[in-house]
Amino acid sequence: MNVHANLPSAIPSSRSEEADDYTALVARLNDRWRVIVCAAGIQWILQRRRGERRGTARWEGRSYCRTGEALNRVSRRYAGAIDPTAAAAVAALPDWIEAPNLPAQSPTTRNAAKEHI
Repeated sequence: MNVHANLPSAIPSSRSEEADDYTALVARLNDRWRVIVCAAGIQWILQRRRGERRGTARWEGRSYCRTGEALNRVSRRYAGAIDPTAAAAVAALPDWIEAPNLPAQSPTTRNAAKEHI
C-alpha cells in the first residue's frame, strides 16, 4: 500500500486527480475509496472509484477537507470498512494541511476555520 502522511509538494504522474496513477496518494481505504492530496497541496480529497476510463480506474471527489478531523469524519461516514493500515495513516495526518506557498496559519486562525468546514 502506498501511504504518505502529507505530500503537498508531490508531483503526480498524472495531472488529473481522477486518474488511477495519481501519485499524491495518502491511503487506499478499500477497493472503492482513497484519500489524496489535491494537486495544489491545499486539501485532502476523499475519492470514490467511479468506473473506468480508457481501461483504468476513474476516481471522483466526494469530500474536500483542510483538517484531519474532517477527513477522519467523512472517511468513517462514507467509505465503509477501512483497511486498518489506511485508517492509521489517515488518523496520523496533521491537524491541518498547509498550503505550500502560503504562510502557516496560527492556532487561532485554524480554530476559526474549522468551524466553517
